Amino acid sequence: MPENPLVKLMNPGSVAFVGASNNLMKMGTIQLINLLRGEYPGKIYPIHPREEAVLGLKAYRKAVDLPQAADLAVLVIPTRAVPQVLRELGEKGIRRTIIISGGFKEVGEGGKEREKEIIAVARRYGIRFLGPNCIGIINTRKRLNTTFFPYLHQPGGIGIASQSGTYVTQVISHLAKSQIGYSQAISVGNEADLDLVDCLEYLGEDPETKAIALYIEAIKRGRKFLEVARKVTRSKPVVALYVGGSAAGARSSLSHTGALSGPDALYEGALRQSGVIRVPTVEELYEWSWALATQPTPRGRNIVILSHSGGPSTSMADACERCGLRVPILSEELQEKIREFLAPTASSRNPIDLTFSMDLSVLAEKIPRILLADPEIDGLLIHGITPPPSLKGMGELTQSKKEVPFQERERIVASMLTEMIEFPRIFGKPILCSAFWGEKDQAVTFLQSRGIPCYPAPERAVKAMAALCRYGEIRRKMQNANCKM
Repeated sequence: MPENPLVKLMNPGSVAFVGASNNLMKMGTIQLINLLRGEYPGKIYPIHPREEAVLGLKAYRKAVDLPQAADLAVLVIPTRAVPQVLRELGEKGIRRTIIISGGFKEVGEGGKEREKEIIAVARRYGIRFLGPNCIGIINTRKRLNTTFFPYLHQPGGIGIASQSGTYVTQVISHLAKSQIGYSQAISVGNEADLDLVDCLEYLGEDPETKAIALYIEAIKRGRKFLEVARKVTRSKPVVALYVGGSAAGARSSLSHTGALSGPDALYEGALRQSGVIRVPTVEELYEWSWALATQPTPRGRNIVILSHSGGPSTSMADACERCGLRVPILSEELQEKIREFLAPTASSRNPIDLTFSMDLSVLAEKIPRILLADPEIDGLLIHGITPPPSLKGMGELTQSKKEVPFQERERIVASMLTEMIEFPRIFGKPILCSAFWGEKDQAVTFLQSRGIPCYPAPERAVKAMAALCRYGEIRRKMQNANCKM
């Protein structure tokens, strides 16, 4: 089987950058800055017709002047210049490019002709390319970022391929707040050459990608997409947001990337048949992928809810039922095991409501260990994990006016949560949390940085758990069908 062309494009040892200058207000310059800011370890060759150096790097007049054929070239240049520069790159022996420049089929008939021209040039020289009209790529473990926005937080397990550059880049700071990390991210633009199918196939084979997210306005190769998606979803979850099914959505996608969308029902059926989980919003595209990339796949739909608050417990229980999850009453034997940790006013049935409790270890370690060890339980939802208020700077309200030092607070929180973060691996069952405290809370950040998602609302954690359960059913169905063939 031939190697996917994205392997070399996403893992280059050297990059030629065409369109960056010393003008810090230019898009190409900003993209080169992000490549440098990410500490990309490979060789970088700016190509500029006049500058001797660009951002401190030796510049070259044309591709022919490069000391070697770079593994990848990035083009951020005027539309009219793209065909000629592409020829020069091809003559130098460069075989992978990203064409950021717009002004092709997305702008109408004239643009379509220009796009046909660059396709012809690429085929003549054996060039495979992303774009045009895209925002670039990110490979977090290679410290490669050719996009307009910096990626500065930790790598993760989500691989995304998107027909929108915004949903690769402008969301990065939002994702960083929850420590949701990419493995790789690919903006496909107009898909004149490499497309979503190529990306899905590539990410499906990438060992660092644990879940795949797709933003779809149209699928060019429908049959091939179904074939590849069925293969990938047997072993790796795929989540997709399709937005071209309405009249307004279809009109927008045509002007956005020149894509022709299809009826919503058609895409709904195709995604379902191929094992892809469809999401209703872009927010859930990332949140469900986050759970799927970090947590084990549950064996069933029996979920236990654990909280110190009655309201969120009830919200979670209601949301579970609406999402098709079961919240079974726990057996008397199991309830008896956990009652020793509960106040007389607490409920042990499911949801388990601790009521007021200052002992974080009960919520995070003692009761979860008992619950997850039970063979009838498939997953655990926890609301309200946070250190006691006395550890969160409340000293100024007391007579002593003393606060627990920050480093000591960190140590105490870590001691309370260290065992919990190992539970999904030990028991092979998912844990998802919710809390209203946000990324400034030490418990929230501790969990999120170690692979336990913590959502800002109870219902959002429930929906992500439902996606985990849904993928478990998809994978079992796919594997069973494969066994019968």
